[in-house]
Amino acid sequence: MALNHGILLETGTNEFEIVEFIINNGNMPYHFCINVAKVREVIIFPETTVQVPDSHPAIIGTANIRQNLVPIINLGQWIGVRQQDPDFSKSKVIVTYFNGAYNGFLVDEVVRIHRITWSDIKDYSDMSDLNIVDSVLGVVTIDDRLIQMLDFEKIVAEINPITMVRETTEIDMSRYYDRNGKTIFLAEDSPTIRKLLQGSFTRAGYNTVAFENGIDLLTRLRKEKPALIITDLEMPGGSGDYVVRKTREKDIFNDVPILVFSSMVSVENERKLLNIGASRFIGKPDLSDLIQAVDDFVLNHKGTIIHKNIAQQ
Repeated sequence: MALNHGILLETGTNEFEIVEFIINNGNMPYHFCINVAKVREVIIFPETTVQVPDSHPAIIGTANIRQNLVPIINLGQWIGVRQQDPDFSKSKVIVTYFNGAYNGFLVDEVVRIHRITWSDIKDYSDMSDLNIVDSVLGVVTIDDRLIQMLDFEKIVAEINPITMVRETTEIDMSRYYDRNGKTIFLAEDSPTIRKLLQGSFTRAGYNTVAFENGIDLLTRLRKEKPALIITDLEMPGGSGDYVVRKTREKDIFNDVPILVFSSMVSVENERKLLNIGASRFIGKPDLSDLIQAVDDFVLNHKGTIIHKNIAQQ
């Protein structure tokens, strides 16, 4: 089952698609979902997997999938759901690609694809008996089913820390005073990454104002004009493409560069985001590239600011 990789159905409308899947705990099915943009395909459990010594306990092994060596992660084990049947022959594997890496997630059943908006995603607090609050972006209710949207970037980062966005030492501190007084707006839903980015840009000399979603950033934008905007793409409460479109609707912000910093790297996503007014698309976890891009736009004036009045299109 191959999937369309495009995240932006109608770019900037806050719509996206999710793959709903099930992990069983005995007779109790738990419903989860993942953004279609992270999914490459869904396959049956590969017959041939190679165990990896000293790997995370949730990693069953690796499999050769379309000439890529892909780690197979037992998502039920990572979540803490006991799978009574150790026979995975009837299980499915959701093959993902983000942060520049392939991973396969073992699940019991893939249900279907749903089209929703980010406003459909609600707060997760007190909605599940599973101890995974920090790894859930939110929940959506479809046909009386509570579907939890997992933070796959966080899951993979815990299993394979090399994929994490990390603090960089590649900051030209000789430009510290040049950056003073220049404000950056930053929208990132991950508390860990948001704190890291805010700390890095503040240390570099920028006045960095951070928001946990795009809606909060757009609200602040009514009161203050920043020198530059950085936004994640996948965020409950105002996605990155929505931030780009709404910002470009106002002529006053035509000269404000907008950088999209996301794990969902694809030619299609980049093309669509640039088409609606993003200035540059930078793939996670390349923090040093992001800092250099900010300096290029704000200090060196090297970047091209793409601006379109979307409201007139």
